[in-house]
Amino acid sequence: MASLRPPLYRQFLTPALHRRFTSAALITLVVCYAEAVLIADKSSIFWFWFPIGPAGIRTLLLFVSALSIFVLRVAQLHLGSRTTASPFETFTRYLFRLNTVQTLAWYLFSAWWFSEVYMWSVPESANLGWVAAGKPWERKRLNERPIYLRSVFFMLAVLQSGLHLYYNYDSVALPVMQAKTDASSGQPPKQEHPVLQLKVLLPSLSREIGTRATGMAILGPVVYALFIRRAAWSCSLYFAALLWDVPASQLSYIPPYHYSLILRSLTSGALLITTWEFSNAIFSAYLTLEPMKREQPLTGESKDPNASLLNGLKAKREVIRTFAFCELALISQRFAARRKAIFADIDRPTGSAWTQIMTLCVGNILAISNRIAEFQNPTTKSVAPPQRITIESLPSISSAPLRKENIFSNARTPATTREKIESSFGTIAKSYGQSPQPAKPLKFLESQRAEGEKYLGVARQKLLTQGQQESLSSSGLLAQYNAYLIRFLRTPFGRLFRRTFKRRVSTVVLGSPFGELNPIIDSVNALTALALASLAEDNYGKVAKDVPLLIQAFVSVIQSVEGFVRDLPVHWTDVEFSESDRRAEEVDLVVGTLKAGLKEMVDAFGKYAAELGLTERDMKAARRVAGVEGDE
Repeated sequence: MASLRPPLYRQFLTPALHRRFTSAALITLVVCYAEAVLIADKSSIFWFWFPIGPAGIRTLLLFVSALSIFVLRVAQLHLGSRTTASPFETFTRYLFRLNTVQTLAWYLFSAWWFSEVYMWSVPESANLGWVAAGKPWERKRLNERPIYLRSVFFMLAVLQSGLHLYYNYDSVALPVMQAKTDASSGQPPKQEHPVLQLKVLLPSLSREIGTRATGMAILGPVVYALFIRRAAWSCSLYFAALLWDVPASQLSYIPPYHYSLILRSLTSGALLITTWEFSNAIFSAYLTLEPMKREQPLTGESKDPNASLLNGLKAKREVIRTFAFCELALISQRFAARRKAIFADIDRPTGSAWTQIMTLCVGNILAISNRIAEFQNPTTKSVAPPQRITIESLPSISSAPLRKENIFSNARTPATTREKIESSFGTIAKSYGQSPQPAKPLKFLESQRAEGEKYLGVARQKLLTQGQQESLSSSGLLAQYNAYLIRFLRTPFGRLFRRTFKRRVSTVVLGSPFGELNPIIDSVNALTALALASLAEDNYGKVAKDVPLLIQAFVSVIQSVEGFVRDLPVHWTDVEFSESDRRAEEVDLVVGTLKAGLKEMVDAFGKYAAELGLTERDMKAARRVAGVEGDE
């Protein structure tokens, strides 16, 4: 009977992500309950806070506003930071994408839903109803106070969407695992609980929320009066007329900027921003947890753990692949039983488990050198030579031979004065048009032009100084243009167009459009840990045969990256570059991890270099690159 197909890696990752989503949602529900209590009518001491009642209904309704942010994050989830050469390139690359529109749409929906729940929850004394009753003998009139408050919420949604895209909230940065190759040093410290992570972020989140809410309370009235008021009034009047008998009245000259309304816009805006920021923060905190379940790797429950893990390592989706490499690094460093299972798994049709893991990890590492080579030697697309097109001519009308005489000559001699003039000018025009050499300008025009240039040169000498003449020359004008351009690039707005050294290096080394920092680091740590553990756990000696390849790959990539960082020319827009800026933190982390792994392998396998096929020259080069000069 044919063997059953092993479970896919996503069959273990998806439930884990669902559990994290649920945990984050439950904690967010607590925040929504606190907001529901704050905005409630306090006329009843008991019911404004009792969860089984109006407070519970308000909580669930407010949770819809937070849940929309969760849906947005799940739809646009990606791991790794954006890698572009300049902020302006990021702007042009992502502005007109569907994700941008989707982000704005979800935040607008969240703001609208929050506004409706808020208007329904506040007491009548807030005067936020759709219509204002007025005096008994007056007709109901559209109330502008809720219109302004809704407009503030929508303005906050637009602002939050811009910040969401600018700071790349959709990215979830998994923690970079530090190499741990000594099995006797004990278990590494556990990852901090998401609630504790949020507690650390609470002061900075509070400052951000207060700043945005205060800024909107100050600038909101101005923006509303200049750009939004008339359109918001017309739209609200249309919908109000469907439900109430309100007259089509005109706007009042003075907006309803009472201090109570401004204060309410400040407090309610702060609550809305809190919902958004807390939802984003708790979602990211739970998604960054290690791929483990009950202190064991996710694939530990699989019928074929190695096959499920290999399936994740080969996945095309970024999220699945990144979590799989993270789990591989965890297994390599912390779980001896799983390591031994990898070493003993040698009978697979597609190759042993170690061989497949090594191939995938080395592929991640060598991809760095490939990207550098492609950047330094871009391949030009060969343009196919244009094919000669044969055009079939029309059938011949007459077989008579072509005429050889001048077909433009007049058939008869001009008789009238007008015909003589036309004939003379026609002959001159034909002589110019039929001449194989281009016609020369008239001598009169040549002399006049030379005379004008002579007088212009004399005037230039008498009226302009030598410095002014140089500044008006082509080279002088170009120098002035460059000076103005450099001055512009030094401004805060010009910073958007700078192609800084750090961004360019990170884009090439880590890849684009999203950097693969975690898969690279996890690949290095996994290979290093497995290689060192193989000395005691690999009974078949499969790993030892591939150690020379690992050492050579590490040396090659380290040299490639260091040479690239050292020799990469600075872009002309990087006007504030100094030699101390010839580095990038993430690239330094990659090189440092490679050197640490190389040093560990050189120290562990140096005594077996001859048996492994490594020459003394190879080991000396490896020690030099790893920064451990000295004899073995």
